[in-house]
Amino acid sequence: MIVEQCLGSHPCDRRALHPNIRLRSPGGFTLVELLVVIAIIATLIGLLLPAVQSARESSRRSICQNKLKQLGLGMLNHLDAKKTFPPRGVWGIETGSPPFTENHHSWITLILPYIEEQGLAAGIDLKQPAWGKPHVKASLPVARCPSDPFFLQPSETNDLTITNYAGCEGIDWWVNRYEATLPLGVVCNAQVTGVLGQSLTGRAPYGEPHTLKAAKISDGLSKALLLGEVTSVGFFNGNPRGLDRMGDGVPAMPSRAYARAAFIDVTVDGSIAQSPWRKANGNAPGAWIYIEPGPGNTGPPGMSGPVFMTRGGINSDYLGTHSFHLGFINVVMCDGSVRPVRETTDWRIWNLICSADDTQAINE
Repeated sequence: MIVEQCLGSHPCDRRALHPNIRLRSPGGFTLVELLVVIAIIATLIGLLLPAVQSARESSRRSICQNKLKQLGLGMLNHLDAKKTFPPRGVWGIETGSPPFTENHHSWITLILPYIEEQGLAAGIDLKQPAWGKPHVKASLPVARCPSDPFFLQPSETNDLTITNYAGCEGIDWWVNRYEATLPLGVVCNAQVTGVLGQSLTGRAPYGEPHTLKAAKISDGLSKALLLGEVTSVGFFNGNPRGLDRMGDGVPAMPSRAYARAAFIDVTVDGSIAQSPWRKANGNAPGAWIYIEPGPGNTGPPGMSGPVFMTRGGINSDYLGTHSFHLGFINVVMCDGSVRPVRETTDWRIWNLICSADDTQAINE
């Protein structure tokens, strides 16, 4: 009767009838349940994180390709307006005794009007030296790959804006130096150079920047490489020295970096680290520029103009091409098309792709 009255007349505490029963409060969790939920969430995060990172890198790769596309179209617009691809740089007069007249404007400077950077281009006098001018440290977002996190401020690189996109100058800046020692099947002479290379005419043995007409690219515009990726730190430790090889180097640390200046191209006349090498303020000698920094370096990166040498290979040597995209680099061909190239590509084939007039069209 007591039970019936309790259940039927008013809400009584059932614990009074069954004191060993514990009722769970609404919405509560036990410690074990919480630990199980946390473990499930951690497992899901572990499964999803690689996918998220892959999606982010895929987005960065797409942005990188779009930037290369813009630069390639700028090159083609220059070709349409001037009837030639731009030279690698405007070096100026470097004969006789110092002081030299050294202008050193780069191909990136020359295509500014063709990539919707007319405002920046308007303040540049190509007849005056580039060193120390305000534009050499100007922001140029199209010049940087989003996968490269280093040296985003010119103050970190002696007040020089750097770029992740370099022009193909061919096998080396001294194009016939290795004719007798190159691997079988590799051709190297004055006629086989990159689109942004230099001829053997003029100052021996280096020559002057050449301007190349489309008709001179015998391989075809879609088969000759124009621009490729470079990191802001370079690749080192290729074995041996990463020359004539592919994919056996590792990215450098920022303390031992080798970068490319966006708006200044460095000539190779005279002895390295002596005049006419210049720092950003025009002082000479400029041993930090174009010089490979050794292990333990704590200064700014070594640096060259925005060009690369085929002899350095892909992801092997600091003088070649390299990228933070795992296992490949993005390139733009002379017809403006953008493609990935694997670091496992045979170096001899890579050399032929980078040559503008070797008469061997390679499909890669």
